[in-house]
Amino acid sequence: MSFKSLVGTLRTVQNKFDVQSVERQRSCLAQLARLAFPCSQATAQYHDSLLFLAAHPHDGPLERRVAAELARLERFLKDRRRERPVAAWADQGMAYVDIVTRLSHDAARWMLGHPHAGVALESFDQPRAELNDILRLTLPALEHSETTAGCSNHELMEALEVPPARRLGFLVQELSRHDGTPLLKDHLFDSLDAYVRIHPTNGRFSKARNRLAMPRGTVHQKDIVKQFDAAGLIDTPLPAPRAMGPAERDEAIRVLKNTMALTVRETDPCTYLEPGSLRIVDLERGLACAVFGMTPDRQLPLESYVGFTLFKNGLPAAYGGAWIFGPRAAFGMNIFEPFRGGESGYMMAQVLRTYRQTFRVDYFEVDAHQFGLDNPDGIASGAYWFYHRHGFRSIDAALAALAAREKARIERRPGHRSSEKTLIELTGSNVALNFGRRVPMHIFDITTAVTRMTARRFASDRLRMERESVAAFVKGAGWTGTPTVDEQRALREWAPAAAALGVRTQREYELLAACVRAKPRDVLAYQDAVWAWQRETGRAASARLRSPVDTDPKRLVQPRVGQRRSVMP
Repeated sequence: MSFKSLVGTLRTVQNKFDVQSVERQRSCLAQLARLAFPCSQATAQYHDSLLFLAAHPHDGPLERRVAAELARLERFLKDRRRERPVAAWADQGMAYVDIVTRLSHDAARWMLGHPHAGVALESFDQPRAELNDILRLTLPALEHSETTAGCSNHELMEALEVPPARRLGFLVQELSRHDGTPLLKDHLFDSLDAYVRIHPTNGRFSKARNRLAMPRGTVHQKDIVKQFDAAGLIDTPLPAPRAMGPAERDEAIRVLKNTMALTVRETDPCTYLEPGSLRIVDLERGLACAVFGMTPDRQLPLESYVGFTLFKNGLPAAYGGAWIFGPRAAFGMNIFEPFRGGESGYMMAQVLRTYRQTFRVDYFEVDAHQFGLDNPDGIASGAYWFYHRHGFRSIDAALAALAAREKARIERRPGHRSSEKTLIELTGSNVALNFGRRVPMHIFDITTAVTRMTARRFASDRLRMERESVAAFVKGAGWTGTPTVDEQRALREWAPAAAALGVRTQREYELLAACVRAKPRDVLAYQDAVWAWQRETGRAASARLRSPVDTDPKRLVQPRVGQRRSVMP
């Protein structure tokens, strides 16, 4: 059989663990090991199959065979790295194969110091803003005249005598002058629309070798878990998080950041990861879940955006995040392409278990985009039923009833598939998994109330609204001393919220002051403080809101806002 045919056969049995399928895996690997790697898509497909088998090895011999093939592939790629690139290998995270992508300023700065890869500016030929205008804000005054000569981007670089190899570093360094105003810095850097080329210089910068250390060693795969009690698993007591020294923490963060670069993705929690917030929990079946928050200057107003990466036998298998506010969390998850076809539902339940027990979340909501809204792949795959099968239900009552009728039809007629029309209709609202007795307060309840208050009480004068709200909050909470810069940021978020919610009692002000102090310091402490406030006064606060977002049909599909880099590709 040809290399391509053998890879095709391997891909049909790689996620099956009966005796015949495992023997077929062994046979395909043994035959492929005797063949040269072709410069075609088949090699990239084989690479993905090897990653899946490395994460799901049936036994020790198979694990060693897969490791030997990955090592052989790395040697092959290293030997031909100066030859003409193979288009099918681009951006696949293979050893010694370049990646061309866009990065945020902070991600580019991190990559510039990478020990196993070089990074350089690839192009910025059609930026959304003139480089002249941007550098006029950063260059020393003596060089401002260079930006007024009408030069193109490349002409300006030449006039400033910045050689091509150093241009990315130059741009990153210049815009680092705006580190104190991160949103402005991001806007300026993003407006360059710059593409960068990541050039691996070591085999460690590859999907195959970018692995999290697993203290328990490899867990061998004897079956695939498809049917299980999702609610029971989510409520199973969580093990204590992994103890890590500084070196282990630094290495774990490197693996997390590499994961995004190697998969041509970027999420804010990973880019702006706060090292002290990182927690890794070792779970069953070779899984480990890392959760992490963001540095204070990058945190969202009021809620906590906490990212995750799920590992299977040390290999990054899925990523995503949760936007947490007390008992409520919006949730998103994406399984990396090489690891699809495995235990997707079980992996999602393990992530939900980690969030639920680490942050005491009672209510998880999934945006409709995840299962089909403006997402044709979600419709084609029937992704709605994936969430439904694991306990999620449509928020809208009419759509929940439609889903119940469709589910009954599927059970009566084995093999029946929901029509595209029905699946599109079911994207009319988000879905939620509720472990509590009520629907918790939504963050948009508060932001809507603040906007309404600003318009009615302050004639849309937001400066006056913020100034008077902060003054009232400081007085009501009996705040003494000068808040830190990070506390001031949190205070400017919570003070308008308190005013819009009609906070009056000293006790409620004290509870909210605890939120202000904890927010920039510790994501877990902040969640505890938000929980304490909602538990004691949240019901009364919700009652004071005139138009709860959960009862407004126009808001049943609520996109995540304020984040440039989401959990989706």
